[in-house]
Order: sequence, then structure tokens, then C-alpha cells
Amino acid sequence: MALAHSSYQTVIVPIRLAITFIMLAIASARGGPAELQHLKIELVSDTKSVDPGRPLWVGLHFDIEKGWHIYWRNPGDSGEPPRVRWSLPDGFHAGEIEWPAPARLGSGSVIDYGYEESVLLPVEIETPESLAPGRVTISADVSWLVCKDICVPGKAGMTLSLLMQPTPGSVSESHVLFQSAKLHAPKPIPTAWKVSALAEKDSFVLTIYGNHVRKASFFPLEPDQIDNAAAQTITILPGEVRLTLKKADRLLKTPTTLDGVLELSSGQAYNVSAPVQLPR
Repeated sequence: MALAHSSYQTVIVPIRLAITFIMLAIASARGGPAELQHLKIELVSDTKSVDPGRPLWVGLHFDIEKGWHIYWRNPGDSGEPPRVRWSLPDGFHAGEIEWPAPARLGSGSVIDYGYEESVLLPVEIETPESLAPGRVTISADVSWLVCKDICVPGKAGMTLSLLMQPTPGSVSESHVLFQSAKLHAPKPIPTAWKVSALAEKDSFVLTIYGNHVRKASFFPLEPDQIDNAAAQTITILPGEVRLTLKKADRLLKTPTTLDGVLELSSGQAYNVSAPVQLPR
């Protein structure tokens, strides 16, 4: 069973929670990639071993069939982001996924936020100060939705076994993926910049002071704040850039901050949290 993308989008609100339980592609992978419908997924680590007391970086690497996509943390007008449930040894603690900046997907009145081709979703894991010699096993139950003209839910159980050693381990074969993810990850906004947002009747005007760009795109962290399909109009003024974002029809209450990822023409992305001012 697969879901037509257009009809899926029409009924996404009532079924968004339920759809995650309709898993059609199921696999179990132990230390290798799982090949499923329209993608491969693998649990990988940045290093070959665990150094006790130092952060361990692992990630979910999706290799996606051409023309298909998965979703960002805010999927946009349809879809669901990948979700993971960790099973870790005592003393290990997993952080949140550090989401790469997404791409705008789709056309017309339906715009999604997500990833095509290949993406690594990195996660930092805290490790205890001391570990007994041997190996540690990290397991993840992952679910996702992959879409083209239809949407196919899937899930996989992934397992990674690493040697424990008291000195930093050598980099793994997946190190280049982590380096690329770090390079392209959204950065904290520079201290020299200032951001604010003005809530007008039908739009938010996001203003960035101290930066000069010719092109910018804003991806909201929260759904139903802006109209994802509407054009984002940029206005360049001396010492500031303004981005006009049409409000979503479903927006019921003006947020106190407009939080999201701002991607500039250079390709660099920044995390922004702009206080929202009401019109005087």
C-alpha cells in the first residue's frame, strides 16, 4: 500500500499522527545499510571506537532514490520527519538530531521542506567517564516517510558495535559525511547581526541588520506560521535586509518569536530567533 502524494497532503492533519504506525517497509540491519523501498539507510559513526568521557558522533545516513525525498523537522505542507528511538548502554545519552538546512520541494500550492539524494542526520551522544574494556552496542529504531508522487512509510532497526578504548579512535569510513554535515550545518547567527520580526496584518517582515545579501530563504521551525508556498520577497536597504513572509491561513496566534533557519545566497545557513513586534 502506498499513499498518493496529492491526496495525502489533503488529509495530512487528521492522519499525521496515525500514518507513522502504517509501516510498509521494514528491515533489520546490523552494522550495515538497510536497503528499503526507494532509499538505503545506515547507522554510522564518526570514529571507529568510543573514547570514554568524550562525545561520540553517530548519524543516520539516508541514500535516497532519484526523484524521491524525505522530510525536515518541519515538513512543510505535508509529510513527516524521520524519527528515532535509541537503545544505549548505561551512562550513554543521545542528544537531538542536528538537522541540516533543508531544501524547498514541490510546486504550486504545496511546498515541503526536506532532503533529496543523500543526507546525514547527525546526533551527539554523551559517554560515561569510564567503561569496561570490550565493545559497546548502540541501537536505533528509525521511522520515516519517503515521497515522490506517492508516499511510502518505512522503518528499520539499526545496530552499531564499537570498540571501547581510552584514547581517541581513528576516524571511520563515514568521517567525510560528518565533515560535510558540519560544514553545511546551520550556524549561530553572528553577534554583529541583529534580527527582529514585525507582525503585519497578513505577513511577517523579518529584518536582519548588519548583513548584505542578494538572496535569502527562511525555513520556519514551527508549522502553520507562514504560507510555505508563498514567495518570500527580499528588500535590500542600507545596513539591513528585509524578508517579507506571508502568514499561514491557519495561524491562530501571533508567536512571540519567529524561529527558523535563514539560508543566504552563499549557501551558508544560520539559526535565527527573531522577537516578534506587533504593529503600533
